[in-house]
Amino acid sequence: MMQLLPMKSWISLYRKCACAMVLLFFFNVEGYAQPASGVKSVDIISSYKPSIRKFPKFQFLPNLPTPDTSKMALRYSIPTQGWRSAFVLKPVMPLVWQKDSNVVHSSLYIKAGYGNFKSPYFRAHFTNTPSLLTSYAITAFHQSAQGNQNFQRFGQSGLMVQGFKKLPASPFILDGTIDVKRDAVFKYGVPAGIIIPSLDSLKNVFTRAGGRVGFSRSSLTDFDINYHGDFSLNTFSDQQEGREIAFRFRLPIEKYIEEHWSVGVELDAQSIQLKRESVSFQNSTVGFKLGLKHVNGRLNFRAGINPVWDRTGSQLLPQISLTYQLDSSRLLLTAGWEGHFTVNTYQQLFTTNNWLMLPTQLLNTKTREVYFGVKGALSPYFTYVLQGSSQVHQSMPLFVNDTSQLLKNTFRVVYEPRMVQLQLKGEINYQVGQRLYLFSKLQLNQFSGLVAQKRAWGLLPVEWRSGSRVTFGNNFNWQTDLFVWRGAPFLQAGDKVERLKGSIDLSTQLEFKFARAWQVWTRFGNLFNQAYQRWAQYPVYGLNFMAGVVFSPEPKRKP
Repeated sequence: MMQLLPMKSWISLYRKCACAMVLLFFFNVEGYAQPASGVKSVDIISSYKPSIRKFPKFQFLPNLPTPDTSKMALRYSIPTQGWRSAFVLKPVMPLVWQKDSNVVHSSLYIKAGYGNFKSPYFRAHFTNTPSLLTSYAITAFHQSAQGNQNFQRFGQSGLMVQGFKKLPASPFILDGTIDVKRDAVFKYGVPAGIIIPSLDSLKNVFTRAGGRVGFSRSSLTDFDINYHGDFSLNTFSDQQEGREIAFRFRLPIEKYIEEHWSVGVELDAQSIQLKRESVSFQNSTVGFKLGLKHVNGRLNFRAGINPVWDRTGSQLLPQISLTYQLDSSRLLLTAGWEGHFTVNTYQQLFTTNNWLMLPTQLLNTKTREVYFGVKGALSPYFTYVLQGSSQVHQSMPLFVNDTSQLLKNTFRVVYEPRMVQLQLKGEINYQVGQRLYLFSKLQLNQFSGLVAQKRAWGLLPVEWRSGSRVTFGNNFNWQTDLFVWRGAPFLQAGDKVERLKGSIDLSTQLEFKFARAWQVWTRFGNLFNQAYQRWAQYPVYGLNFMAGVVFSPEPKRKP
């Protein structure tokens, strides 16, 4: 017989069954959330995506330096030179062995030779830079020759000292030059059949001595002003008791208004005193240029005036020039109306004609020129220039034969009151770095409108100059020059006008470096062996030859 459980036991059994059913229910619900084919992946579905908040970082920006306006604004216009690098492999060296162009150094250059016309040649040049603020150079030279013509000889010697000094802790710069030059000239243009008593009667020695001092600034002033003053004093004398003392002072000042604009003024004062035996006269001039300049690379122009005063009165000369570059081309158009004032001195006239007589007076030349031209480049290596101009000269110095003397081998300086010159000149250049340079220059002149003289005595109507500079490797240089011209008019006895024959003069020079500091050189002049005359009765040397050596060691650099 079945026995009944007590009430408490039934209640405990009921509670246990209820807990079991609740647990079974939760397990069944979690099982239905998985796919029927088994658990392969777990997909979490949520709209919340964690992210890091962006915050701007703090940046340390340095303060830009204040622009330095005390330095000069340099404007460069460097043409293309077609530079070609001659690459040479060198071993790796420490940085301390690299050359620096700013270090102090000293250099020496000596060139000596001898030619077939008993012509010794000597030139020496020494440069020393003891510090970055000081530099000086000394040059000495001598040359003489004795030709095949009777009394055909000359001699020339000179010494020049140049210096440069920048004041410490200051923008001021001082530079100067002292030079002495001696020229021995022989009047060998003697007609045949005339007996000369002695050689000394044909000899005349000209001596020049002078100095120059300049002062400038390495930077602009606080008011954007730049200046460069210049003071010079020269003496020139001969053996005919002629002596000249020349003084000159120049002070150009330029004020920069903006980047492309500037205003300039220039004071130019000169005083020349020429003494001849007991007679002396003085020539003093003062010029004052005032102008406005604009430079921006494409359109450049200058407009101003130049009033000048001398003993004959005052003159107002124009100063107008224009350069314009066409769009997308290498072509430049140039035009201008400019005036030039030339102070003629005994020394300056001697450099043109060595056989002149002592001038009886010195007049200044005023020139007004109107010109138009083009400049261009067909390639980075080939450039050309073509220009035509019309010039009107006042008091133009000319050299006419002195037919009143027996020898007729001297030239008088005469001044033409007015002369018109039409000029056409062209130039072409071809350059490839420093290896090859070819050039050719042609100038055509027409002189007309003379008032006092019959011809433009001593002036050439046609001049053509050509040449080449070629470098082979690092040891061989070759130089060639060609000069072609039409002869100048001259005066014969009886006031008969004649013209000298034109000529062609070709010369060449070779240099070869055979050691670290040594070179050999040779020069051939007047290769066509023509006895042409640049000045009447003075034939030049024929075919001449000269050879010698060059000693030029590497510059000594100081630490």
